[in-house]
Amino acid sequence: MPETVGMPPLELLRHENFENWYANNVQFYQSEWDLKLVFGQLDWRNDHFAVEQHTGITMAWLQAKLLLHYLSIQVGVYELSHGKIPIPAGALPSDPIPPTPEQAKEPFINQMYEYMKKRQEEFLAELRSQ
Repeated sequence: MPETVGMPPLELLRHENFENWYANNVQFYQSEWDLKLVFGQLDWRNDHFAVEQHTGITMAWLQAKLLLHYLSIQVGVYELSHGKIPIPAGALPSDPIPPTPEQAKEPFINQMYEYMKKRQEEFLAELRSQ
């Protein structure tokens, strides 16, 4: 994390209950105040897949936006040094679901759908350029 001019260095301390977990699944839950990320691991259960969720982290939208920025940098730098990360077809995000005719009467719903569709198209275009 870059130092802020005029600020003393930041000391990182680990809580006594600090743990490391592996996650290959994350679910998002949002409210007006914050964003909750629930992490889990995909597991095979008898005849089907299940996600065993193990950790929830709630953060303010300010931290979520900064996380997006710093996570983008981490992935970009990794790809610069190791090559593009391939994403198998089965792991690609599904297309956003278009609004129903009733939902389409709400301008914000249409705006949200168009935003999600645009981001999906940009993401897929970047993968195709690999």
